[in-house]
Amino acid sequence: MINRMGIVALLSAASLRPPQGPDGPAIRILSLQDCVNIGLTNSTAVLKGNNDVALAGTQVLAAYGQYLPNAQAAGGVNYDLGNNFYASTGPYLAYQARSAYNYQVTSSLNIFTGYYNYSNFKAAKLNRQVAGLTLDRARQDIELDITQSYLQVVLDRKIVVLDSNNLLVSVRREQQLTMQVEVGRTARTDLYQQQAQTSSDQLLLINARSRAQDDKVLLLQKLRIDSADYYDFEDMPIDDEADAARYGSLEPLLQEGLNDRVDLRSAELNVQVSDWNIKKFKSGYLPTVSVSGGLFNDGAAYNALTVNGVNEMPSSQTPLYTQLYKYTYGMVGVNAVWNIFDRFATKSNVAAARIYADNARIDRDDTRIGIVANIRIAHNDYRNAVQQMETVGKGLIAAQQAYDAVDARYKQGATDFITESNSQQVLLQAQQNKIQASVNMMLQKKAIDFFTGTITP
Repeated sequence: MINRMGIVALLSAASLRPPQGPDGPAIRILSLQDCVNIGLTNSTAVLKGNNDVALAGTQVLAAYGQYLPNAQAAGGVNYDLGNNFYASTGPYLAYQARSAYNYQVTSSLNIFTGYYNYSNFKAAKLNRQVAGLTLDRARQDIELDITQSYLQVVLDRKIVVLDSNNLLVSVRREQQLTMQVEVGRTARTDLYQQQAQTSSDQLLLINARSRAQDDKVLLLQKLRIDSADYYDFEDMPIDDEADAARYGSLEPLLQEGLNDRVDLRSAELNVQVSDWNIKKFKSGYLPTVSVSGGLFNDGAAYNALTVNGVNEMPSSQTPLYTQLYKYTYGMVGVNAVWNIFDRFATKSNVAAARIYADNARIDRDDTRIGIVANIRIAHNDYRNAVQQMETVGKGLIAAQQAYDAVDARYKQGATDFITESNSQQVLLQAQQNKIQASVNMMLQKKAIDFFTGTITP
């Protein structure tokens, strides 16, 4: 005999939401859009993508800065003391202790770098666009992934409801058979068979609830939420309309994907970046010209000065601030450098840049081919989903009619238990097929939006 208390407890948990006590923390109910927003905020791919965009921005700034003159300032203080022996004019021995000060301000400006700075600046700006497009594609990927997981949770719940109702039907039939066996109207073998069927239905419900809980935890993990006790997900209507005007024709979808996919635009920009890198390294064959200038000055003050033991310390010295102000001198120059032979460094860099450019073109072509293939597959899956909806719809109607007819005859004693049980299982399978087909239809339309690049987080 089945444990009645266990069945009642199993059926009473009609909702997957954890109970909330009067003083306990409130359970936050998340919608699909809430989950997408949380995913876009907490996702590792988005966090790193934002950092990549910021990094690309700093690289653009650094490349732009090469057009500007730099400015450097330096200063120093020296103190020297000791004996110096002079033989050419003496001989005599001089002892001195002196404090010396100096400063300089210099600046240089690149006039011509063989187009290196220009090419580097153009490549940096394109790289920033690539980083932004990569982030956009990561957001779209998260949108699809979260939607898939959310729809799986919704599907699990609906399966739980169906299995709960199916178990309830079996429990009621078992109760009815128990009373009929007691009065001798039904064979005990029918009761035993029903008890086995009820146990099987109970196991289906247990497994369905376990899958629902696992999928809920998996979705929360994708949202980077570590507590499954204080979050739950709201139900949502399933959009299982075919929407043939939007998804029925393949060619417009292919053209839409080739026009709107951000990863294809990113691949095309990478080709342009590679071409600019070739030009950047080719600049090594050309001379570079720069102009530089600066202001320089120094001053000193004697603390002690003796020559052959005689104090030669001057009675007065020019003040340091006067020396550092009046004796300033400047310099301006133009510098040109041309590497006649750089040990094949430029040639090697250009050759490597050409290889990278060729690889970038291969990646772009692969991306284009992949887009076309993915849209074709997604469209074929969509058409299959449309056919499934038609098939399961007819199957559900037939299964419901068959069950109603068999159940009526069974209650009148005109058919046996086996026929009644089989029709119940066929109806349950048809109901599950219908729910799965509806969710699959909605998911296939989302997949087409993703592969055409029109999905909007």
